[in-house]
Amino acid sequence: MQGRKDMKRLKVLFRQGWLGQQHGGVMVEFAIILPVLLLLVFGVIDFGHALYMKAEITAASREGARYAVKYHTDNNGTPVKPCNLTGPTVEEFVINAYASLLPSDAELKLNPPPTGSGYTSGNPGEDVIISVQATKNWWVIGALTGMSPLTLQSTTVMKCE
Repeated sequence: MQGRKDMKRLKVLFRQGWLGQQHGGVMVEFAIILPVLLLLVFGVIDFGHALYMKAEITAASREGARYAVKYHTDNNGTPVKPCNLTGPTVEEFVINAYASLLPSDAELKLNPPPTGSGYTSGNPGEDVIISVQATKNWWVIGALTGMSPLTLQSTTVMKCE
């Protein structure tokens, strides 16, 4: 019997006293959920930026290869080999066109330098290989998880015209 009386008293206390109050409960739940929500949102932004950078790197390698393989001539009309291009070289063309589209710490570069038999000979039908590389430094995810920077690379092979 004593147990039932104690239960009744506890129920009365719960309804009337401080045990039944729920003021601030929503704030506590929000404070618990907020860090997880922010991590998800900033994680999506960080990975979306990595995908954007990968798309720009791919476009840079494609445009660099296109610039190298198209038919160039000097002032006398003599064909110029891709390795002998001046103003701008293939590397200068890629960096000038795409460095401003990426973060300043991306370190955009051609790595390895342009290669392929067509790059040195300029003969139609021979390959020119352009590889572009950049570094993705994580904004939020890296700071929280200690992820190391991601190296993004894209390679394009085209035939000389």
